[in-house]
Amino acid sequence: MRARRPILREAEQRELVLGERRVAYTLKRSSARRTLALKVGEDGEVTVNAPMRMAWHRIEAFLNQHADWLRQRLENLRRQTFRWQDGIELPYLGSLRRLSMEPAALPLVFPLADRILVGGGEDGAAVLVTDWYRSEAARLLPERLFAHVARVGYPMPRFRLTGASSRWGSLSPTGVLSLNWRLLKASEAEIDYVICHELAHMRVPNHSSRFWREVEALYPGFEEPKARLRQNAALYFQF
Repeated sequence: MRARRPILREAEQRELVLGERRVAYTLKRSSARRTLALKVGEDGEVTVNAPMRMAWHRIEAFLNQHADWLRQRLENLRRQTFRWQDGIELPYLGSLRRLSMEPAALPLVFPLADRILVGGGEDGAAVLVTDWYRSEAARLLPERLFAHVARVGYPMPRFRLTGASSRWGSLSPTGVLSLNWRLLKASEAEIDYVICHELAHMRVPNHSSRFWREVEALYPGFEEPKARLRQNAALYFQF
């Protein structure tokens, strides 16, 4: 009898870009596999199983094909694990503020120096606090945008606030600049990076080397806040 060949296995850590986020995953190769598989555990761990000798471009194409499913799956997991309760920490303009619930108070949000006070109980906190973040973003983000266009001499674009599940901002073909209200959770440097990123698209529509030179000209040293935004993306997108 011919001896059976041993099953060969390899594993490596990689990253996948999903919009403005970088998602870490484990690529597991096995000589026993013939097909590709993408799995997301309950803890959010992403695994890709692939045949041992499959070309990388085929794996990459597979991931791109399933990117929307993966983004939605991770988004659902974040929402399931986040629980509105007294004492949790909420990101706000680059710092963390403790959520303080006052069941006997009116159902309103009162921002304080070190905490965010919300009247009513846990049942209404999600809507109240989220609406407050949106209203604050509608006030503060256009101010930051105006400050930058005035500084660099660009025309003020039409502005729109969005609640996109994975993108921080965009510039439409008609010139409408959109910013995600969740940027209110980020630091001023991170907000400024996103704004300058989108303003750079007014001159360069793609992400070529010329585009990144334009971003550097608009916001020198943008790499650090860009990296910080990616690092904090999961925290900012929790709600």
